[in-house]
Amino acid sequence: MPAWPFNREWLSVGVRALVALLLCTGALGCGNEASAPQGEPSSPQAAVVSDSMTIPRMLEADDRFSTLRASLDSTGLDSLLSTDGPFTLFAPPDDAFSALPPSTIETLLSEETDRLRTILSKHVVEGRVVTDEWSPSQTVIALSGDTLSLRRQQEGVEVETASLIEGDIKAANGLIHVIDEVLPPPVQPNMP
Repeated sequence: MPAWPFNREWLSVGVRALVALLLCTGALGCGNEASAPQGEPSSPQAAVVSDSMTIPRMLEADDRFSTLRASLDSTGLDSLLSTDGPFTLFAPPDDAFSALPPSTIETLLSEETDRLRTILSKHVVEGRVVTDEWSPSQTVIALSGDTLSLRRQQEGVEVETASLIEGDIKAANGLIHVIDEVLPPPVQPNMP
């Protein structure tokens, strides 16, 4: 029986064809998973987050959030919000932080980062909370463990005592909702 003629040129063409086939198959598979609709659970293989599209990177690109970015960075929450999530961030802009009593944010950033982390954790919810899907009155649980009240009214949408300025800003790992104030910290018993 004659042997199949071994030829380096044929081997090279075969290897290139096999590599091209594998790359095409991989690209098609990844494309199908990456195009899953927002708000639906994704497969574990689709958990890779583009660094340029995470919640912290989107905040970095928006001039309204310099105080929030510094606060997230000092508490380590920026690292959490860079993971695959998904998360929903209720984001107070710089104007909201400016409305706090004088030197509050400076004190929190320099001396009370644990308290600041607790306050900011109240602004983060696991999962995507899409405003169009809110019922007239519902609650969600924040990372801090607090129950947040979401209300849809004729005047607009409220998150606790804050009003929604802009909602459903899409990031690769969740959503950002801009609110007009910093949510108050949880009331702790035995505090004066």
